Amino acid sequence: MSYLTPLRKTIEVAVLAALFVVSDFAVSESALSEEVQETDGGASPLPSLAEKPVDSRTSLDLSLPYSSFDKEKGWLKQFWGRPFRDQLLLGMWTLHFESGDDQESNNRLIGAVYKGYYGGTFINTHGDRVWSGGWQRTLYQQKYGEVEVEAGYRAGIMYGYKRYLKLGNTRLFPLFQALLDVEYKNVGVQFSWAGVVLTAGFYYRF
Repeated sequence: MSYLTPLRKTIEVAVLAALFVVSDFAVSESALSEEVQETDGGASPLPSLAEKPVDSRTSLDLSLPYSSFDKEKGWLKQFWGRPFRDQLLLGMWTLHFESGDDQESNNRLIGAVYKGYYGGTFINTHGDRVWSGGWQRTLYQQKYGEVEVEAGYRAGIMYGYKRYLKLGNTRLFPLFQALLDVEYKNVGVQFSWAGVVLTAGFYYRF
C-alpha cells in the first residue's frame, strides 16, 4: 500500500491550495464590497453632464435680454461682445448724407454671417463691385413679444473701391459699421451706419 502515501499527499496539497484560493477570493470580494458601500454611502456620485451649467459666453443660444456691458467682464470683452447669430443677408439700400452725381442707392448686397464671421459682396455708390469680410458682433439683444432687437457692429476689410476709399495704391479699405437688427420670426431688417452713409437691408436668420 505504499502507493497510497504519495496519492494522499497529493490530495492534501490540492485541498490546501483550493482553500488558499477560496480564502483569497473571499478577502478580495469583501474589500470590493466595502469600497462599493463607502462610495454609495459617503462619496457623492459624479455629476451628470446634462446638469453641467452652460457658460453663456460660449453659447449662441442665450436667453434674452443680453448686454455685453452687463454680462462680460473686462472692458475688452465688453466691447468685443459675442458673435452675431447666423444669418443670410439679401439686399441693401443706402442713404448718403453728402450729395453726389454718381451715387447708387441700390447696392444689391449678398452676404452671410456664420459663427460671428461676415462675408459679402455689393455694388458701391460708384458702380464698383466690392467684396468685404470680417467679424460681426453683438453688444445688446432684447425681445419684445415676437419681435427681437439686436445691436452690434461689423468690422473687417473691403476690396474693390477704385477711388475715394483706398489705402494708398491698393483697393483695400477698413470696414466698420454700427448695426441694428429688427426681427420678426427669423426675418428682419438690418440698419447700419458708417460715416456719411446709412443703409438698410433684409436678412433671414437660420
